[in-house]
Amino acid sequence: MSLLDHKKALLLCTGIILIGGGIFAVTAHSKTTKTTADQHLNLYQTATISSLDVAKITDNISSNALSQVGEGLYRLDANSQAQNALATKTTVSDHGHQYTINLRHDGKWSNGDPVTAQDFVYSWRRTLNPKSKSEFTYQFANIKNANAIAAGKKSPSTLGVKAVGKYQLKITLSQPASYFKKVLASTTYYPLDEKAVNKYGSKYGSSAKTTVYNGPFTLTNWSGTSDNWTLKKNPRYADKRAVKLQSINYKVIKDNTTAYNLYQSKKLDQVTLSGEQTTQNKNNPDLKSLAAGRIGFIQYNEHNRIAANKDLRTAISLAINRQQLTSTVLKNGSLPAKTFGVRNMMKNPQTGADFTVDANLKGTMDYAPSQAKHLYQRALKQLGKKSVTLTITCGNDDASQNIAEFVQSAITSKLGAKVDVRAMPFPSMLSNVSKGNFQLNLTSWGMDYADPIQSLQILQSTNNSNMGHYNSKTYDADLQAADGRDALNKTARYHDLVKAAQTALKDQAVTPLYESRTSSLVNPKVKGVVYNKFNGDADYRNAYVAN
Repeated sequence: MSLLDHKKALLLCTGIILIGGGIFAVTAHSKTTKTTADQHLNLYQTATISSLDVAKITDNISSNALSQVGEGLYRLDANSQAQNALATKTTVSDHGHQYTINLRHDGKWSNGDPVTAQDFVYSWRRTLNPKSKSEFTYQFANIKNANAIAAGKKSPSTLGVKAVGKYQLKITLSQPASYFKKVLASTTYYPLDEKAVNKYGSKYGSSAKTTVYNGPFTLTNWSGTSDNWTLKKNPRYADKRAVKLQSINYKVIKDNTTAYNLYQSKKLDQVTLSGEQTTQNKNNPDLKSLAAGRIGFIQYNEHNRIAANKDLRTAISLAINRQQLTSTVLKNGSLPAKTFGVRNMMKNPQTGADFTVDANLKGTMDYAPSQAKHLYQRALKQLGKKSVTLTITCGNDDASQNIAEFVQSAITSKLGAKVDVRAMPFPSMLSNVSKGNFQLNLTSWGMDYADPIQSLQILQSTNNSNMGHYNSKTYDADLQAADGRDALNKTARYHDLVKAAQTALKDQAVTPLYESRTSSLVNPKVKGVVYNKFNGDADYRNAYVAN
């Protein structure tokens, strides 16, 4: 799947905040649980919902809300595997180019309308229509004519999807993708009730009253700008017997200390911790460390003569103690990176080993100061210099600056090079890096679904998000094989991706630093929440409060 044109805006996130469409994990079972406690939760977000219109959502908070009040063809289980939601049967034919999906007949919108195959066709065409100005049209790239429609070159009616009767959907792909069902679980692929959209017009999805729902919960008390809102159990939800909670009350709390204090006083059922708070609660049984589906790294501008030196880049990598970075700077459960990717993206089909283990390459990510110094001296000779001054561009938030200063100290103390940190507001950093006005850039990349291609693709020579201008024919060929010749051969595709990842490490195309994680305290009485092992997203479809 090619994510070339629309991912750029998501690349240069700081060490703390990621804006993205995201695919949200939900549980695959509907086991009945007897409970007598009040089935209400109190949670918080750091900002309000911006929209519940699938074509207009650009942020994580809105997508999270939509994932609770809406439902698509599939949902992801804790292992990021696609499970049937509205789909009942999927048939793949024509060498992976054709998907025929039967839908359940009891799906209902909150206004009483049935959820039909045409609701998906309408939603996808509308999102791809340039008039919608959706930032996530890239997610449709595998479907026939999607890219041309998004570019305004073809009509939305030419999209490779059609309703066959009321409850069957046929999708034609431009190229096969083994991970396509995972993509279909995204909130971007959720259906829309055309009648409701026509009724509310441009106001659809802008408030609780101008939105209809087909998921486990409905939304109330959201005016479009509200700092408080409530999810209530949806009586029309097809699988309503699986839903135990009667309500989830949200409030906007921007200050971490305030949220922490509210949790301590039992007024919140969950709180995300800062690094210091994580350290303070390291022995607290309520503590959970959750994956974030994001990799932090240094990218290099290879149009800059100094940054283009491979030995220099490798020297920088070997001078950084990643274990110390995660344990003394981040302190939030983040893990030292092993490759350009994160854990639980994919397992070896033959051995079951995690991709990050197989893709690791000795001598490229180790903490080896002596070897780093040797490579730095060799780089200086190649550059014809006695010393170099490096500049790290980063966001001006505390987390990014702390990481940048750690890297600065490592390079200065282990290599002897001078390093300047150039911190700036996120929009300014994005603008500078997009224009190539940087030497080293501290950044991170968040992945929409669990597959190594999600991170590896941004290093392809033709990818618009390859702002460091890394160019390797070997690398490109392996990725092309993974999503071309070997797309449906699990073992061959896995090895293509491993080879590509190791080539990137050998070339030090980027220097991976850490796998981002978050630490949270969760009320021990809250049971049945499923946390996705890949990105840590929580789903409350089967959650309940125990006595």
